[in-house]
Amino acid sequence: MQKALHHQARRWGRAIFVASLFLAGGHAASAQSLTTLRVSTIPTFDNAAFEVAVAKGLFEAEGLKIDTTPTVGGAAGIPALVAGQLQAASSNIVTIILAASQNLRPVIVAAGDTTGDAPPDLAGLIAKKGASFKTGKDLEGKTIAVNARNNIIWLYAREWVEKTGGDPSKINFVEVPFPQMVDAVQNDRVDTAMLVEPFLSAAVKASIIDVVSWPYSAVQKRIPVAQFVMTKAYVDANPDIVGRFTRGYDRGVDWAAANSGSPEFAKIVSDFTKVPADRLKDSAMPVFVKKMELSGVEAVAALMKKHGLLKTDVDMKAMIHPSVLK
Repeated sequence: MQKALHHQARRWGRAIFVASLFLAGGHAASAQSLTTLRVSTIPTFDNAAFEVAVAKGLFEAEGLKIDTTPTVGGAAGIPALVAGQLQAASSNIVTIILAASQNLRPVIVAAGDTTGDAPPDLAGLIAKKGASFKTGKDLEGKTIAVNARNNIIWLYAREWVEKTGGDPSKINFVEVPFPQMVDAVQNDRVDTAMLVEPFLSAAVKASIIDVVSWPYSAVQKRIPVAQFVMTKAYVDANPDIVGRFTRGYDRGVDWAAANSGSPEFAKIVSDFTKVPADRLKDSAMPVFVKKMELSGVEAVAALMKKHGLLKTDVDMKAMIHPSVLK
């Protein structure tokens, strides 16, 4: 697992360099007194509350200067985090649990988002217009694009295939970055793709793909999808900075909840996803949360064990910062 994470970091994270930390006291707002945090992000709706907190100066109000490094998926940030090249990383819950199982000791410091109770939700399985795929059985011998293997998208795509009568071992899972998935489907490089917001609704609105199914909703309600993590060593050594980061993030959650339909929110999302703002109006929104339910995390871990992704038991409670655990 650790080797695989480092391999992905080399592929996707070559631009990551060691960040300097300027430890300053208090919550002063001047640039000289801000503590700089290097944070990896992912250009999907999962990171919207974080990007709001950056854009609205909510981290700066807590005395933090956020220096972001975009990546294509959560597995790219974890190795750089462990190496001390980042202070925080956006990742998905599957990758975080895997990192914990390898004793990399990630700690969730911002609860991130969950899916809702019914579709449409954050990720849909897409195909070319008019494709006849309806079930996992239909996709045996075919290809499904995922942004990375062994992550949350891959896991729930596999479980959906099995739940709808197919054999996941007979599916070829191909890694394709989210922004390139629609093109890959349209040009027959893959048969289907599990695409996330806001790219999903933009493609639906443009009438260039069909949605085959909603794997998240078909498998589990209120999935804890993506969170922000730090290492336990950093958390233990910097409790004040951790508290400031979490407070800034939570204020971003509050602002996003109150302004999700506003032009300002659409512009913030458009700026970091590069999806035109006018295509975001019909996007399914994640449920941004400030606390995590332990039961939801345990359900993900059970699914990981079922699909052979998790070989050992993990202390889920130790993986979540007390300020974040519900």
